[in-house]
Amino acid sequence: MKELKLFTAIYIPETPFVNGVLKPKKTKRYNFESLESQKIADTLYHFIYKKDEKQIHSYYFIGDLDDMLERYLFVENNDLYDEYISQFWGGGQRYWESGMDTYLDVASNGENILDKLTEAYNNSFYEEDEPTPLCHIFGQQMWHDHAYLIANRIALIELREAIDTALKHGETRVGLSPSDGEGYDLFIKCVEDDFDWEALDMPYHDRECYVPDDVTGLPPHKAFKNYKRHLR
Repeated sequence: MKELKLFTAIYIPETPFVNGVLKPKKTKRYNFESLESQKIADTLYHFIYKKDEKQIHSYYFIGDLDDMLERYLFVENNDLYDEYISQFWGGGQRYWESGMDTYLDVASNGENILDKLTEAYNNSFYEEDEPTPLCHIFGQQMWHDHAYLIANRIALIELREAIDTALKHGETRVGLSPSDGEGYDLFIKCVEDDFDWEALDMPYHDRECYVPDDVTGLPPHKAFKNYKRHLR
């Protein structure tokens, strides 16, 4: 059975890329050992690094060879993730997560990886005439209260695709926006039938009716495994 791993893309247009090698500003500080560097295509390179006997995979993806700003690094979400991406932060340079999450089989051939990353890249942009995925989620104020989800068609389609991903891989997120344009990520998790619901905080918002137990209660973000580094 294939071992699929979550990869999160960071935007790194200003990191020097020389002779097929990335040169982040803080390389010496974090001291990762390069194990493998492979050119898969003109627009894709595969890097494997090592630290403390652990490995981390990343893929340098060039969205447009003629546009120096279209440069992304898809990084494996494992225990080395935080340190690895910290090499790229700071110094006034423009780096941030780009929202192009994808699950990859690092043992598969390069062509499959290129197709998957190209798909993730293409799906991250909207045409000028495309509507913005607008979605308002109104949770329950208290027990027996109604919940509401009001969204336009494109948002519902993206939600459906995100739910399919969660069903397949366990976790995902989708970028949406309320009508004021202040975008947000909706994180979705599919749990097993034996999930400990008793430990999870209830979803009620009226604090006069329900106050979460800060000692024993499990806040929703702690139920996530692949995204735990993004939800602290």
